[in-house]
Amino acid sequence: MKLKRSHTILSVIVALAAAYYGWWFFASGDVFHSPERKVHNRAMLLQLYETVGVGASQPEVLSAYWQHRTDDLRLIADQPTNWAVTMPSELGASDWRLRIEFQEGRVSAVRVRTSDGPQPKDGPKDKQKNAG
Repeated sequence: MKLKRSHTILSVIVALAAAYYGWWFFASGDVFHSPERKVHNRAMLLQLYETVGVGASQPEVLSAYWQHRTDDLRLIADQPTNWAVTMPSELGASDWRLRIEFQEGRVSAVRVRTSDGPQPKDGPKDKQKNAG
């Protein structure tokens, strides 16, 4: 009888924990965001894309980032030649990343990519310095 009661209590605790972590992971917005927030984050990322032009300096890019950032957009500037602005993960790796490449301290390319690498079908064209 005691063993059956312990098994029932343990099962309830495990079920509650699984429900909580399932809600946190998929529905809370801490890991995956709602479609409305996704649309807003993409819009802000696109505004930043439009603002950052080829030839801009790193301080100009930083200024544009601070002007258009949201709580969900993150600047990753740990390399002097490649920066990225990321948004929270979406199911199916459909979240966008803004990749900014520098040569000699100036923007040489601005690209929008999905988190797994390819250019999004509905994303903007790459901006890059003309060769030659």
